[in-house]
Amino acid sequence: MNAFQSIRILDLTHGVAGPYSTMILGDLGCDVLKVERPGRGDASRYMNVSDRFLTDIPLVGGDYFMAINRNKRSVTIDFKDSRGIDVVRRLADNVDIVVQNFRPGVVDRLGIGPADLMARNPRLIYASLNAYGDEGPIASHPGMDVAVQARSGVMSITGHGGPEGPVKPGVSLADFSGGVHLSLAIIAALFQRQSTGKGEDVRVSLLDATMSMLINYSVAVTDGRADIAPMGSGHPQLAPFEAIATADGYVVVAPGTNRLFADLCRLLGREDLLRDERFSSNPLRVKHRPALIAELEPIFKGRTTAEWLDALEKAGVPCAPVNTLKQAFADEQLLANGMIQSLEHPTLGTVTQLGSPYRLGGRQPELRRHPPRLGEHTDAVLSELLGLGPDELEQLHQDGVI
Repeated sequence: MNAFQSIRILDLTHGVAGPYSTMILGDLGCDVLKVERPGRGDASRYMNVSDRFLTDIPLVGGDYFMAINRNKRSVTIDFKDSRGIDVVRRLADNVDIVVQNFRPGVVDRLGIGPADLMARNPRLIYASLNAYGDEGPIASHPGMDVAVQARSGVMSITGHGGPEGPVKPGVSLADFSGGVHLSLAIIAALFQRQSTGKGEDVRVSLLDATMSMLINYSVAVTDGRADIAPMGSGHPQLAPFEAIATADGYVVVAPGTNRLFADLCRLLGREDLLRDERFSSNPLRVKHRPALIAELEPIFKGRTTAEWLDALEKAGVPCAPVNTLKQAFADEQLLANGMIQSLEHPTLGTVTQLGSPYRLGGRQPELRRHPPRLGEHTDAVLSELLGLGPDELEQLHQDGVI
């Protein structure tokens, strides 16, 4: 699937959210030119938890970089040198999209903001991603994923509550939701350009994107004055809808309708719960959730997780094991979906990649390029797009501009 194979992106992003967005677009066929600092590279090249990727940082990069930077070409340019800025401007003349995630005002001071580059290239789509937006009391503040999650309220409803304090979800929710929404906004701007012939100034903030993921609570809190408390694996609007302890672990049970709750009660041999007024509807089950779970837990502890999964699946009650990440990455359904793929890397050999979740005509996007080594494509890109010859490239290398 190469839906956007004719689209070229100048990727000025760094870290997580921006590079994740451009990876999505690269998966969909865009030619992504990832601009990095000479000798240093993207910050995510240094984000690493596994021993295998400790060597050759920053040239190859750590496991985080390897996970979110496939289908890109790496070009190193020094933004502190005026000649480097000139190279960026000239590259922007030859692309469809520029994506950046610097703090508000930085690209304008460098002379590569939307006004500068769109004046040179009126068809250019200029996409910006930042933490908090372009206006307001903290627009200029730095904002990492955990800070955005805290400000958005996500951390106030995560975990179990109590003395251990707030809990951050194990996934970088702000970064990845921001990246997905930026990609969607860019695609919308591309579609609009087909009609108008003009580019667009596209902007997304991590705070807004993260808040959009809380939409199911928005009316309850603002109009209903509800106070949403952390409930562990539970759900404040459905019950039972959570992980319940078994003889050897946990199983998630999620009968989201009255019919499914009745099926669960019959499976458990507890039809009496259906006659209990406290559990006769979902709102009442939510209200009396502690009492309901107290009735269910002793039953579930009498059998293993595997036994419960078999019984629940046969009864048609939604359920799942609580997998570790290792178990999840080896899950038979994930493998059947083609989500575990691999790429050949010139330094590391075979590298595992999560595939794209998209399907067009039943086909997944192709993993065309390995996560690039730092500056791996600098000369090729500058020669291809700007027509720079060997002598010019050599001089820029010697001067540290590229």
